[in-house]
Amino acid sequence: MIYKEITIDLLTINKLIINEKENIINYSKFKNLDKLVVFLIIGEDRRFYQHKGFDVIAIIRAIRNRLFYNKKEGASTIEQQLVRVITNQYERSFRRKLKEIILATYLKKIISKKEIALLYLKLAYFGTNKNGLENVLNSYNLKLNDELSDDICASIIARLKYPEPKSSISKKHLLIAQRARYLMKLYKLYGKYY
Repeated sequence: MIYKEITIDLLTINKLIINEKENIINYSKFKNLDKLVVFLIIGEDRRFYQHKGFDVIAIIRAIRNRLFYNKKEGASTIEQQLVRVITNQYERSFRRKLKEIILATYLKKIISKKEIALLYLKLAYFGTNKNGLENVLNSYNLKLNDELSDDICASIIARLKYPEPKSSISKKHLLIAQRARYLMKLYKLYGKYY
C-alpha cells in the first residue's frame, strides 16, 4: 500500500518539477534571492548541504527530546518540507514521515540543492493570502528582482514557522517578530558560511 502511495506522489512531484523547471531557472538568475536562501537554510535546515534529503541527527534529537523531555520539535529538512507542500500531506503520522524521507531523497536526485530551496520558497505558505514567494514579496511592495534587506529576509523566513494570520491583532505577529530577530542573530553569526 505504501509503495503505491509513494509511486503516486513521485508522479505528482515529477509533474510539478517539469511544470516549474522554467520558473526555477528564472529564480536562479536573481542573485538577490541568494541571501534569502541563506536565511532559509539558517532558519529551517542548517545541515542542508550535508544531508541527502533527510537529517539523521535532527531526527535522533527530535526523538530524544520527545521521549525524555516530552518536547515536540521538528526534524524536517527543506526537501521534506517541499515534499509536504507538493503532496499536500500534513497529517502527523509515522507513515507520512517515512514517505516524506523516501520522496525527499528522490527529490535530491532530480534537482540541485539550490533549486530545491528556490522551489520551496516559490511554493511555501507564508500566511493568509501569502502563498509563495512572489505573493509575500508583493506584501512588502517588492518584486523578485528587488534588493532584499536582511530584515526583510528574516521577516519572510520567520513566516514559515509562524504564518501570518488574517487578523492584524493576532499574537502571531509578536512570534513572527521574535523569530525574525532570532534569524537575524543567526545570520550575523553563521551567514558567511553558506
